[in-house]
Amino acid sequence: MREFVFTVEYEKGADEVMDLFIEHPDLYARSMEINATSEAVWGIEKVVGPAAVLDEFDDALERVANDPSTIGMCGAPVTEYEYTTLSSNAESRKIHWLRREGNGPRSIPFIAAKHIGEGLIMRTERRDNQYRWRLLIDGTASETHEDVRANLREGLSLTVERLGTPPCLLEDGRVQQTLTPEQKSALEAAIERGYYEEPRQQSVTEIAEDVGVSRSTFQYRLNRAEAWLAQQFAADSLDVDLNVDLDLEDIEFIQ
Repeated sequence: MREFVFTVEYEKGADEVMDLFIEHPDLYARSMEINATSEAVWGIEKVVGPAAVLDEFDDALERVANDPSTIGMCGAPVTEYEYTTLSSNAESRKIHWLRREGNGPRSIPFIAAKHIGEGLIMRTERRDNQYRWRLLIDGTASETHEDVRANLREGLSLTVERLGTPPCLLEDGRVQQTLTPEQKSALEAAIERGYYEEPRQQSVTEIAEDVGVSRSTFQYRLNRAEAWLAQQFAADSLDVDLNVDLDLEDIEFIQ
């Protein structure tokens, strides 16, 4: 069993929803589950970001889903696009979606199902201009790679990152997501300005003004940085296995 990891990069203007990720570095999405057959692909995706950006994401998703001219990443027309918002709060959305595509070169999940077989394990991440795909495969990846590369529509490009042993099969296979530069800068600014001292030296509002961003954006970045630190502590000090993809927003407390 091997993990095939590749990234599709989007030029600005090539996709309305991906444009939001390009315009807003704090917007991030990852799949919780994806299933594909030769007829349909469906999954659950979690999207996190500042509240105002998530509102823009909601609007863009609705427009794309209702647009009869929507096409897939390889050019086939999208014949059905349904989605349901499973949960929503100020900083995240969980979305269940289903897509079908018509005749022509189809998108990555359909290609993978054709060459690798139905029931394959897939994971995705979206940030900036990158849509990263992870496939767990038993066999060759060359046909899938060649089919995707040959048919990506204009404005999209493909980069293969790795083909090897999946981290989950290694002795210590945690995949630890790193902080974004914006989240790291927010954490550093909070530390430098005494946000964590007792008594607190500066408030979130004051620090946000100092660094030149809105209070809500700074608060969001700091919250995400703190959540990342908590995950590392849970993994390293509390014997919590992060291979099960724990989500601190879904867990009130880790004992």
